[in-house]
Amino acid sequence: MREVNSVAERVIQEAAEAFRCIDSGNCGLDDYLDFKLKFPRLRSRIGSLLFVCFRRRRQLETTLAAMVAKMPPEPVRHLLLAAMGEMLFQDGIAPESSANVAVEIAKRKFNRSTGNFVNAVLRRLLRERPAFSDKFDEVLPPEILQVWQKRFSEAQLRELTRIFLSKAPFTFRASGGFEPPPEFDAVPVECSAPFRCFRTERPAEVIASEALRRGEIYIQDPAATLAVSLADFSNVKRALDLCAAPGGKSLMIAERLNPGATLIAADRSARRQELTRENFRRRGLNFPVIVAEPESIEGMFDLVLADVPCSNTGVFRRRPDVLWRFNEAALSEVVALQNKILHDASERVVPGGQLLYSTCSIEPQENQQQLERFLAGHPAFECRVSRQLLPDREHDGAYAALLVRKAQSI
Repeated sequence: MREVNSVAERVIQEAAEAFRCIDSGNCGLDDYLDFKLKFPRLRSRIGSLLFVCFRRRRQLETTLAAMVAKMPPEPVRHLLLAAMGEMLFQDGIAPESSANVAVEIAKRKFNRSTGNFVNAVLRRLLRERPAFSDKFDEVLPPEILQVWQKRFSEAQLRELTRIFLSKAPFTFRASGGFEPPPEFDAVPVECSAPFRCFRTERPAEVIASEALRRGEIYIQDPAATLAVSLADFSNVKRALDLCAAPGGKSLMIAERLNPGATLIAADRSARRQELTRENFRRRGLNFPVIVAEPESIEGMFDLVLADVPCSNTGVFRRRPDVLWRFNEAALSEVVALQNKILHDASERVVPGGQLLYSTCSIEPQENQQQLERFLAGHPAFECRVSRQLLPDREHDGAYAALLVRKAQSI
C-alpha cells in the first residue's frame, strides 16, 4: 500500500514543482517533462496531470480564490492546483485519496498548520464539486484573451478554446515511399506537398516500431511541413538550417535535396542538438550537426531556413503552458530575437538564393509584421509567398514565408 501512496505523492509533488519552475520562467512544460523530472518513469502520469491543470488553470485558480479569504503563498498554491486538478479531472486515483496525499505533503514540506489549511480547502472542494464550463472567457488566460479578442471573432475564440481543451492527435510523417503497416491503423491527414502525414489512435504501435527506429517515420504535426514545402530545391546545392534542433525540418530538407547537395544543421543548444544527431543517425544521414550562434556561421548557401524561437501560440494544444507564459514584454523580447536571427540568416544567402522564415506562432508581430519590417530594411530580398495556418482539428498553427535574394543584389 505504501508503494501506491509513494507514487501518488511523487506525482503531485512533481506537478507542483513543475508549476514553480514554469511560473518562475526557468522552463517550459515540455522542457520540464523532458529534462527535469525526478521520476522519469512517471512521465506519462505527471504529464497528463499537468496538461489538464494548465488547460483548466484559470478555472482552478478562480475556484481556489472563491474558497479562501486570501490566496496562499505560491508553493502552497502550486500544491493545491496540482491536487485540485487530479481530484477533478483524473481517474487513476480517488479524489479523497488525492486530498489525503496533498495534506500529508503539506504537513511534511511546510508545517501542520499549512496541512490543516490544505485539508480544509480540499475537503470543501470534495463537498462542492464545482462544474467547469468550456466558455472562452472562463478558460483562456486573461492576457492572451485580451489580445485575441481584438483579432478573432467569438466563433473563432470558441473554436480556439475547444482546441485548447482537447488532446492533440498523434500524428507522424512518413519518409520516402514508406507505407504505414495495418497495425498502425493510420489515416492520412492533409499536410503540405510533397510530404505525407498520418494520424493514429494507436501511438504505442508507432513508438515501439522498427520504422521509427530506422527513421522511416518521424513523429510530427502536419503543420510542420509548411515551411520546407515552399522552397524550390531544383538548384539547391548548399543548404543551412539555422535553428535546427531537434532536426524535424532538417530531415525534410534532406529528403528534398538533390544527390550531391549538402546540408548543415546548426543550433545554439548543445543538448537539443544531441536529438538532431540521433534523428540523423536513424535516417543514415552524415550531414554536419553543429552547435553555433546564428551570427557565427560562415559560408554562403542556396537555401537558408530560419525556424526561429517564438511564443509558440500556434502549438498551445501540445504546450498549454505557453498561453500562461504569454505577455507583451516576453513577446517584444522574442520579436527582437527573431529580427536578429532573420538578419543573420539573410547574410548567408547567395544572390538568387532562398530564405525560409518559419514560426509556430499565430501572432502578427512574429509573422506578417516581422516580415514587413525585415523587407523594409533589406531591399535585396522579396517575398514570393507567405502562409498563416491557425490551429484546427487536424494540425497546429504555423507561419512560413519564402524570401528570395535578388540575383543582382551584390
